[in-house]
Amino acid sequence: MEKILIQGASIVDGSGKKSFVADVAVVGDFIAEIGRIPPVSDCFSRVIDAQGLTLTPGFIDMHSHSDLLQLVKPEASAKIRQGITTELFGQDGLGLAPLPEGQVDLYRRQVSGLLGDPDLEWSWRTLPEYLARLEKAGTATNLAVLLSHGPLRMTVAGMEERALTPSELQRMCELTATGLADGAFGLSTGLIYPPCIFADTAELTALTAIVAKSAGIFVVHVRNERGLVKESIGEIFDIARKTGVNPHISHLKVIGRENWGTSGDILALFDSAMREGLDVSFDQYPYPAGSTMLSALVPSHAHAGGPEQLADRLRNPEMREKLAREMAEGLPGWENICTAAGWDAIYVTGIDGGPNKKWEERSLADIAVALGKTPQDVVFDLLLEENFQVSMVNFSMSEGDVANILRHGCGMLGTDGLLPGKPHPRAYASTARILAKYVRDENVLSLEEAVARMTGRPARRLGLADRGRIGIGAKADLVLLDMTRIAEGNSFVDPCRHPRGIEYVFVNGVPAVDHGGETGALPGRVLRKGKR
Repeated sequence: MEKILIQGASIVDGSGKKSFVADVAVVGDFIAEIGRIPPVSDCFSRVIDAQGLTLTPGFIDMHSHSDLLQLVKPEASAKIRQGITTELFGQDGLGLAPLPEGQVDLYRRQVSGLLGDPDLEWSWRTLPEYLARLEKAGTATNLAVLLSHGPLRMTVAGMEERALTPSELQRMCELTATGLADGAFGLSTGLIYPPCIFADTAELTALTAIVAKSAGIFVVHVRNERGLVKESIGEIFDIARKTGVNPHISHLKVIGRENWGTSGDILALFDSAMREGLDVSFDQYPYPAGSTMLSALVPSHAHAGGPEQLADRLRNPEMREKLAREMAEGLPGWENICTAAGWDAIYVTGIDGGPNKKWEERSLADIAVALGKTPQDVVFDLLLEENFQVSMVNFSMSEGDVANILRHGCGMLGTDGLLPGKPHPRAYASTARILAKYVRDENVLSLEEAVARMTGRPARRLGLADRGRIGIGAKADLVLLDMTRIAEGNSFVDPCRHPRGIEYVFVNGVPAVDHGGETGALPGRVLRKGKR
């Protein structure tokens, strides 16, 4: 059993309390001692001089999209190199467990724009089978998984745009209860993505009543983050009032130039809910640009029936004309990213290969001019030609709102990192951006508060009592960093560069990053709710 001594670090312990200087002894996978510890040579196999460095708990990513790539690249370089030691999978209702019975190929195509589509056999069907597959692959980071609403709904109703029958809803509730008993940390939904978008409030209420009984969390990409964002969050909080579920809002933001400066109104909803006694929270990535599948630009009704029917609609001239008009003018209740950002502020970022690869990093407006097409036709043609496996970045938020949301006490870290193609830089550098830009350079947050947001707060939300903190008996998930050097290292043009200033990362006591370089170790564990 390896014994490591970290000497003289400035310790930010994840609680939000003021930092202090001390030594930390790691024995095996846990923290054994904190204080002044003599570096007796026969007691420690390794002594690290940490003077001038900051020691924090390992960061926890409350919104990860590494579900699929993890199986082929378990080293998780994008996450481990920014100090993330635990990830929460199964986001936006479009995770990989359980898979929809008899519709795996359809679902695989459906999520390819979000998760990619590496050459990999989808051999699992249930949550236990998926967790076992993750364990077989090995992992650098610890992994926690949510049940996903999308495949649950597909199992009982396919991609149909309708309310569920009582028997279908009962079946979904049974599947949800089974998944939670198998170790899921809660349920996620993405109410802008099919088939989740087709669910009504009654369906969500029935499912979350099951989640509440297991003390799981309900993680939600709300229906609208633009003009109806208050109403959309309100729907989820109303469900929480009825069922007792703990709601967690994904990547809280306010999009659309007309809404810039209104983040205070949104945060007031959280303050009011807390005064009522609701246990509410949210995650956030620290950028004014979002990223998702290019297909999210197409009105929701066109997705009914699944990718094949969407493809048929995109090939139909009359339907293309109708959809193009709706994308320009909007539809009641539909979150129109096209007009929220503008065609000149939506960039293609993820295309695997072929002739369309050249359009990466180009705006839809720019591509439209180059091809002599409308931006809508560019979207339709790219989706068809690339089999829907295209992602985008859209600049639709203000820096002021990002900073304001970042200050709120309900907030946690979520990278929302899409990894295929040329991803949004948040996948590689969210933690470094918070520490460099918002803590050191702009003083938006104290270091202690920022670290609590990325460690102790999410650990408590997930019920991980032995992670997210530096304390005797806690798991040795640790980050040793240089606050004078910490920097993002990447950009929207060159997003796959790793941050600077992350010197060491320990996962369960094993160095995954050592002197700023990856060790190749896979010391992470697949976590199950309620099980140590």
